[in-house]
This record gives sequence, C-alpha cells and structure tokens, in this order.
Amino acid sequence: MIKKILSAMAIGCAFWACDSGSATIPTAPTTSTVVPVDYTLGRTMNAILGRGINLGNSWDSDGSDDSGWGNPIRDTDFAVIKAAGFNSVRIPVRWQNGSDYTNHTVNPDRLAGVIEDINLAIANGLAVVVNFHHYVELNCAGGGGDGCSYNATEYEAEKAHFLALWAQVATALNTFPDNMLVLEILNEPIMPNADRVDQLMNDAYKVIRAAAPGKTIMFEAYHAAKFADLSTLHLPQDGNIIFSGHYYEPYTYSHSGHGYACKGDATLISTAANDLAYYRSLAYKYYPDVNGVSQIPLNMGEFGVAGGDTSPCQWQGGDAPSASGKAYWASSAAKAAIDNGMSFHYWGFGQTGGFDAYDVSGENWLEGFPQALIF
Repeated sequence: MIKKILSAMAIGCAFWACDSGSATIPTAPTTSTVVPVDYTLGRTMNAILGRGINLGNSWDSDGSDDSGWGNPIRDTDFAVIKAAGFNSVRIPVRWQNGSDYTNHTVNPDRLAGVIEDINLAIANGLAVVVNFHHYVELNCAGGGGDGCSYNATEYEAEKAHFLALWAQVATALNTFPDNMLVLEILNEPIMPNADRVDQLMNDAYKVIRAAAPGKTIMFEAYHAAKFADLSTLHLPQDGNIIFSGHYYEPYTYSHSGHGYACKGDATLISTAANDLAYYRSLAYKYYPDVNGVSQIPLNMGEFGVAGGDTSPCQWQGGDAPSASGKAYWASSAAKAAIDNGMSFHYWGFGQTGGFDAYDVSGENWLEGFPQALIF
C-alpha cells in the first residue's frame, strides 16, 4: 500500500518537470496596467484560514471513496486538529473520479461524502478549503505529465467537463457559510503552457463566481503552483480571491525518497524567510491593495518534508531526513508565512508518504508536531 501511495502522489515538482523550457509565458501585468483592488474580503477570509493542515491522500485518491489509498478521513480527525490549535483544513478532492462524462456530473456518493466532512470540520470550528486535486486527465490533455502531449480536441472536451463539474460542485457547496469555505480552482496545474493555465483559471473562476457569488476563490499558477509564477496569471479585479503557492524548497531535502536521493539532513537548509518575503513583494508589485500597504492575500497551500520514521527512505535505503530536521524545516516555513501575512496548510495530517504530522495508528502527533506549526 505504501508503494502505491508514493507512486500515485504528485506533490510539487517531484514527478513533473519544473523547467519552463519553451513554454509560453503570458505578458505579465506592467506597472501601467496594474490596478489596485480592495482585497478586504479576501484578507478577512485568509485570516480565518490562518494555520491549517491538509487532509491529503483521502478524497484525492483514485478509489471510489476516500479510502482508496488506505487513508480515509475519520470523524474524529477534526476534533484532534482543532484541539491542536489549527484554524482550518484543506480537503483535496479528485472530483472527476467516478463522474459521468455524458451528463457532466460528479459521483453523488463522493459529493455527499465531501459534504459530510465539510460539515464535521465546520462543526469543530474549522474553516475549509476544497479543491480539484490530481486532475490527471485535464493536465495530460493539456500537455502536462509523463508521456503526455497537448491534444486540442481532448483538452477542450476535458476542460468542458471540468467547468461543468465545478458549476455543480460550487452550487452544492454554496450552502455553507461564506466565511467558512474557500473554493480552490485547481491543484498544481502542470500544463507546460502558462497561457493555457491562465485561461483555464479565469474560465473556471467565472463559473465558480456565478454559482457562489460570496465565496472566496483561490488561484494557483502553472509550474505546479509556484509562487514565483504569479506574474503569469491575469487575475480578475475581484477583492474576494486568494493566490496560493506551494513551497518545498529545496526539493532535494523535502522530497527525499520521492525521486530524490536519501541523504538524511545533509541537504537541510531553510531559505523560507527570504523566499516568502520575495513572493510577497512580487504579489504587491502585480496585485496591490488599494490601502497602499498590502497586496492580494497569499496562502501557502502545501509545504512539508517526507522525513522521520515515516519517510520512504526507511524502506528505500539511505538516510532519511531526521524527525527534528523535518520539524525545523516545517517550523521555519510556517513562521515565514506568518511573518509575511500568509495563511498556510501543511502537507499533511496522516499517512501522506512520509510528510505526515500525525500518527493515525498510534493516535499521537509525530515528533516536533504540532508545535512546529502552532506557536
């Protein structure tokens, strides 16, 4: 089961090329076209999200429900997370799995299950981010992924399905309070064409906004949600949006055993303080707030290290990142996020290929957690 989980996970750039190569880069907003926006609504929701954690490898698995990778979300998980001091959870969902391509509808059991978990989260005082996760078919048709190449006909068909599913999902989830639920468009788009991702994000935004007029909508950029690629997006002048980036630098440490050599703490370094400060300055450059001091709200939607006793290096051979090193790196990134006004969601809660913060079998937080994230 562990090997299956590891091979199926697509986190950051561990399994996809991150070099832009000859990819098309859209013309970035210039200082003459930048229009300050009142991001009060987005900032307010971002503050509510605060410190969060991902419930990954569950509804984003390729099974018929959230147990496809042996890591189902348990009713008790929400109370554990809330008691630790977290403010929110991110629930990744593979909505296209089991969907009806003829009628463009999601599997009703999947929708009901996700709604049940959102209810449990909110009942425990946790805000929720829900997204489209591991949309392999859409990315591949768009040219992203091993052995994939752009096919215009297949891409447009898959995109139409994606937009129709979002219309249904956003309508169904709009019943939840606006201040407790964020809708994230698409996790880690890896199509090697920034224009294509830019257009996809904006088209989906329009569909979601029509169905959920008061919900905060979260965007990601191409290159699998790189903060630095914010400039490749042309975001709408909507004050109720958040830009989310994923942060795993350096991958040689965070992804040990996930396509990178297992060298223990030899590659441990944290540049998060400088990196996230730069990302914030980039956001201010392209998407300033009308208040003149802040910018589009920022979220660090994934970050973490596959280390400690649950690291894949334990069975692959080589030295795994230490538990203390894993916690130090996570704490450094979390502190940098808070210092730069970002909300965050650690990857992940339990059984996430070594990124785990919690031992679901022993019912205890792993060494250094949750203190690395709650301080």
